[in-house]
Amino acid sequence: MLKSICILLFTCFILPLNIVAQDDPPIEEEEEDSVVDYSNLVQTTENKAYASSRIVGQLPIKLFSLGYDIQGAHSLSVEPFGDTGVPTDNEINSAQGLRFSINYPVYSKNDFLLNVGFNYAETNYSFNNPTSTASDPLTQALDNNGLRTLGFTATAFKPLNIRNYLIFQFGANLNGDYSFANMQSLEFTRYSGAVIYGIKPNDRKMWGLGLSRTYLGGSLNYIPVYYMMYTAQSKKWGIEMLLPARFLYRRNINAKNMLLFGWEIEGNTYRISNDDNIYNLPYNDMELRRSELRFRASWERAISPQIWLSAQAGYRYNWSFDIDRGDFVRPFGDNTPFLVETNLGNPFYFNFSINWVSP
Repeated sequence: MLKSICILLFTCFILPLNIVAQDDPPIEEEEEDSVVDYSNLVQTTENKAYASSRIVGQLPIKLFSLGYDIQGAHSLSVEPFGDTGVPTDNEINSAQGLRFSINYPVYSKNDFLLNVGFNYAETNYSFNNPTSTASDPLTQALDNNGLRTLGFTATAFKPLNIRNYLIFQFGANLNGDYSFANMQSLEFTRYSGAVIYGIKPNDRKMWGLGLSRTYLGGSLNYIPVYYMMYTAQSKKWGIEMLLPARFLYRRNINAKNMLLFGWEIEGNTYRISNDDNIYNLPYNDMELRRSELRFRASWERAISPQIWLSAQAGYRYNWSFDIDRGDFVRPFGDNTPFLVETNLGNPFYFNFSINWVSP
């Protein structure tokens, strides 16, 4: 189902050397008065130092990642669509799917770094009771198609000097209950972004403040963010966080083993298609506001300098799994009623991945 094509381009430059045989010229002895005084020479160009985008001891940067995510059994209760009908209850045996991402530096200089990324994630739902035309549209969509995300990201790191830097991020995601055989229109692409101003006082710490346009809460929001990467002087532990999205405590066992404890928010808005009026509803702009808080522990293990394995286990707490109409800003704490509200259970989950990391 998932096809990966890796193309490696190698270009070799050969410098021809032409050697002309000739007699050695006579060596003239240098007079004592002709000795050169180098003390008056001056540097014609100025070398400027810039802050790097990494600190010592941090997690390796994953250039390519292929993984699988599994959630255990949990319940789903959905309120009726419209004024008629009754709530539906069902048991989800499992929710699982592939995850694939690329994050590659397309331009890397001391004074500017640009990473371009692509990601794909799917969640396929297995219900205890098969759905039918009598089931609610959300349960039918999850059972028949699941949820998918295709995304593009661009992240720029611009050091201003050896101490200060800027981070710019842009993202575009196509989320919905579509399949590759029935692709979703690009008009439903959702955009996110962030800008951060930061300070790097030394090679063990960097932090910054910024503003983000995000769908992590399920709905569109504009929120402040706090970024920090820190490694202790002992280099045995550290912290990697981007609040409010994630917080990780890192334990550096050795150069090939790391343990991580913390939490991360995953979320987005997903179109639930009513094309051809398949659900007999008078609208076709349903969007599932999906957001979950994952408490987790991870083990990162190197099997070679470039290949790392990752095993993650934790508890997935549902923040939002409700349906709105259209794409609009819904601030945190907004009590505006949803089109349809649900009650989703909270299972344990596991995630495994193999990763090619930056050296």
